[in-house]
Amino acid sequence: MVDSNITPTQASLDLRAIEREVKRLQEQIAQKNRGTAVQEFRKDTRDVLYDNQATARDFGVLKKDESRLNLFSLLSKGDSVDVFRFRVATTAKTRFSILSANAGDAGKIRFQILSKATGRVIADSDTESGEVHAAYEQLVDGELELKSGDYVLRVSRTSNLGTDRDAELSYAVQLTQGFYNKDYDTVEKATRPGDDPFGINVPEPIANLLGSLTQSYNFINSLPAIGTSASRKLLGFFINSQF
Repeated sequence: MVDSNITPTQASLDLRAIEREVKRLQEQIAQKNRGTAVQEFRKDTRDVLYDNQATARDFGVLKKDESRLNLFSLLSKGDSVDVFRFRVATTAKTRFSILSANAGDAGKIRFQILSKATGRVIADSDTESGEVHAAYEQLVDGELELKSGDYVLRVSRTSNLGTDRDAELSYAVQLTQGFYNKDYDTVEKATRPGDDPFGINVPEPIANLLGSLTQSYNFINSLPAIGTSASRKLLGFFINSQF
C-alpha cells in the first residue's frame, strides 16, 4: 500500500538517498577488496570564539587514491559557525559525505565549500542557492571535479534564531577522491575559558624569547637615568637586584 502522505518530491529524495548509500557501500567493498593496508592518523583541533577564514583550522590534504579526510565537530550552544580549511593536491572527482551522529541534525546544518583564494562559493547545501546547490549535489554524488588548490569548509546553522541557536548540533563529514591508503581524522574540541579567541598559540621558544625581552626591558627601565654617577648606578643595581 502506498503512503498517500509521501509527495513525489520526498519520494525522489528518499530514492536518491538510498542510491547514494548503495554506491557508498559498493565503494567500501571495493576498497576492502583491494587488500591495501590503510594507515590511520588523528589530530585534535580547538574551536575558536571568532570563526572566519583567517582562523580556519586545517583538516588535511586530499590526494586521489591516497588520502581520505574525516572531520568530527560540534556546533555548541551559541556557536553559529565553524570554519575549516583543506588542500586538494590532485584535480579529480571528489565525494563529500555527511556522517552526522544524529541524522535529525543534518537538515539543521548548512555546508558550504569555498575557494580560499577568491572566497567564491563552489558548493552549498542550501536548496535555494541555485547553481552552487546543484554543484553540492554533484559533490555528494562524487561527480564534482575539484581542482587542485586550497579550499574552505564553512559549517553553519540553517536557523540561528531563538532556541535554534542554543541547540547542540554534532556533525561528521568526509572527503574522498577514489581509493585511499591513508585515513586522516580531525577531531575538533570545544573552546576553553582563557583560550585566545582567535586561536593564536605562541610557540614555546617564541614565548620564552618574549619573556626574556620583557625582563631585559624591565631591567633597563629600572636603571638610573643617564648622568647619574657610576657609584649611584651601581648602588641602584644592587638595590633592585635584592628587592
